[in-house]
Amino acid sequence: MKTEIEQMSPSEPVQDVKAAETNIEVKQEPPQHPSLASSLMRGDRVLWGIYFLLIVISIVEMFSASSTLTYKAASTSDPTFRHIRHILFGLVVMIVSQNMGRKAFPGWGFLIYILGMILVILLPVLGTDMKGAHRDILGIQPVELIKIGTVLLVAMLITQPDIWYQRLGAFFRHNTPLKRYLLLLFTVALPCIFMAPQNLSSAIIIGLASFFLMFLGEVPWRYLWRTLTIVAIVGALGIAALYGLHAYTESCHEQGVKPINLGLVNRAYTWENRLFGNENKPLWEQDVDGDNSQVIHAHMALANSYPFGRFIGNSKLRDYLPEAYSDYIYAIIFEELGWEGATFVLFLYAFLLWRCYIIARKSRNFYHRLIMVGLPLIILIQALIHIGVCTGAMFVTGQPLPLISRGGSSIIFTSLSFGLMFAMSRIIENEGAGEEETPAADNTILNNSQTNEITS
Repeated sequence: MKTEIEQMSPSEPVQDVKAAETNIEVKQEPPQHPSLASSLMRGDRVLWGIYFLLIVISIVEMFSASSTLTYKAASTSDPTFRHIRHILFGLVVMIVSQNMGRKAFPGWGFLIYILGMILVILLPVLGTDMKGAHRDILGIQPVELIKIGTVLLVAMLITQPDIWYQRLGAFFRHNTPLKRYLLLLFTVALPCIFMAPQNLSSAIIIGLASFFLMFLGEVPWRYLWRTLTIVAIVGALGIAALYGLHAYTESCHEQGVKPINLGLVNRAYTWENRLFGNENKPLWEQDVDGDNSQVIHAHMALANSYPFGRFIGNSKLRDYLPEAYSDYIYAIIFEELGWEGATFVLFLYAFLLWRCYIIARKSRNFYHRLIMVGLPLIILIQALIHIGVCTGAMFVTGQPLPLISRGGSSIIFTSLSFGLMFAMSRIIENEGAGEEETPAADNTILNNSQTNEITS
C-alpha cells in the first residue's frame, strides 16, 4: 500500500506534521461595529418607542391645536416648526445625557438640585410675570429642573445617607433615624415652600413623587403618617383660609372696593376664584366668555368628540379654547381622536412607569431602582393632573402634558428625564451582564434592620 509521501510529486516539498499545523491560518471574522442608530439610541428600546410615539403625537396635535398662534405668526407652519426645534434640542440633550455613567448620577443630582433651588428662589425677583405668577427666568422654568433634582437627591439620601450626613458636622454627630428623616423632609419641603406661591401644582407633584419614593425606600411608617397628618392639617387650614378670602372678595365686589394686595401670596386670589368662584352655578348657566371659559370650552371639546373623534385637524373648539396648544391640548386630542386615542395617550404614560418598574426590578442597586421609578413617576403625575384639568376632574392649573404640550422648558427637561432613564436602563442592563461591578447599595435608609427591596 503506497504511502502519502510516495504519491506526492517530486516537486512538492515534504512537510512534517508540526510544520503543517503551524502554517494553518485561523480565519477571524472582522469586528462588528455598532450602527449609527445603535450608538445614538442607547438604553431600553421599549422606552425609545414610547418616546417617539409621544413625539409624533406632539407634532401632529401641535399643528392642529395651534390655530390661534398662526393668526399672529408669519406663516401657518411657524408655530409647529418652532415646536419641532424645541423637540430637536431636547433630543440632543437626551442623547448627551443617556451616556451618563453610574458614578456621575450622585454628583449631577446634587448639582441639578442646587441649581434649580437657586433659580426657584430668584423667581419672585427675576421671573417674568405671567397671569399673576412668576414661572420663568429668561424663558427657563426652574420648576422643571427642580423636579429632576429632587428625585435624584431624595433617592441618594434614602439609599446612600452616610455620604452626605458625615459632611454636616455636629448635627449628625449622634446619627439617628429621626435626624436622617428630618434632612430628607427638609430636602423635599424646601422647593415646595418656595414654589407654592408661584406654582402650587408643581409643588404638589414634587411632594407626591417624593412621598412615593420614601414609601418604596421603606421609610418608617411612623414618620410618614406624622408627615401626612401635618400636611393634611396645613391643607385644611389653607382651604379654610381661601374660603374666608373668598367671602372677603365677595364683600369687596359688593362694596366696589379693590381687595388688598397680599404680596408674595397674592396668587391666593386666583386659587380662591378657581375653588369657589363659580360654586353656585353649573357650567351651562355660566358665561361662555367669562372667567371660567377654559373649563366650559374644554367640556364642549369632550362632548364634540363623537365616539371615534372628529379626526386629526378637524377640531371645532381649538379656535375658542384658550391655551389649546398647551394647558388644554388633551381636550383637543380627545375631540379629534375620540376616547380611544385619548385612552391610548394615557396608556403611554402609565406604560412608561410600568416598563421602568420592570427594568428597576432587575437591578441589585437600590439607588438605581429608585431613580428608575422616580423619574417616570414625576412624568405620570404631571400627565394625570393635566388630564384631570381637561376632563374637569380637578381645579384648573397650568400643567403641560409632558412631551406633547407646547413649551420649550417642559420639552427639554422632560427629554433630559428620558435621557437619564435611558442611561440608567443601560447601567442596569450592564449590571445584569456583569460588565459593571455595581455595589448593592447596602447603606442604611433610616433603619439599619431594613432591607432595600422594592415591594411589588
